[in-house]
Amino acid sequence: MSVDYGLAGKVAIVTGGSVGIGKETARQLARQGAKVVIAARTREALETAAEALRLETGGEVVAVPVDTTQRTSVENLVSETARRFGGVHILVNCAAAPGGLVRNEIEKADEDGLIADLNTKLVGYFRMCKACVPHMRQAGWGRIVNVGGLTARSTEALSGMRNAALVHLTKTLSDQLGVDGITVNIVHPGVTRTEHIEAWFADMARAEGTSVDAIVKREAADPAAIRRMLEADEVANAIVFLASSLASGLTGESIAVDGGLSRAVFL
Repeated sequence: MSVDYGLAGKVAIVTGGSVGIGKETARQLARQGAKVVIAARTREALETAAEALRLETGGEVVAVPVDTTQRTSVENLVSETARRFGGVHILVNCAAAPGGLVRNEIEKADEDGLIADLNTKLVGYFRMCKACVPHMRQAGWGRIVNVGGLTARSTEALSGMRNAALVHLTKTLSDQLGVDGITVNIVHPGVTRTEHIEAWFADMARAEGTSVDAIVKREAADPAAIRRMLEADEVANAIVFLASSLASGLTGESIAVDGGLSRAVFL
């Protein structure tokens, strides 16, 4: 039996939508009848992804390039979406800096890389929310889902500071916007099979002279309660639920979709 998520006709923006979790989220939103704008830096990859999603889902999926470190670029994305589809109801923030997490110890950590990461993900998410909220308020309905990471809850990487800050942003906005019918939540994916993770694991395998399967087992499968790596659709399932009418009573929540990778107890 199919479940009606109440998304038919809703307008969604997914940043980081050309690959990985963002692309899978866009796919599922389109299947639910939402009109989807995917956004990322690289136009060619974005157009290719949008065409593939249109063919696969039969839905309305369009590509609009964006650099979330630039306010004017963000404002152009949101205004173009509203012009094309008449508003914005759903925002999934999934953009990430090209360099990825800053993982090195403090003496070797790259300040420019850290600033780029914070500007893309933390301040970039803030810019996207700021631009989308007026449209959601006008509609009297909105969903914001931020995609963070488990480093919000661990000391694995210095870049975890941006995920911890995203939790604060999420909770603060949920308090501000609940009265307008807008919910705001954050999802922390565990180790998920995406293009980025597969390339990273391949690099680790080459450096260590071992197989990718051995790296996956050590880094993702053995530490997780489900004893395997997560797939992108499993994370997207949670995001799309939070973006739906079914999740109307959930806001301000910080949810790990990690296959039981983290062991902390939250009350």
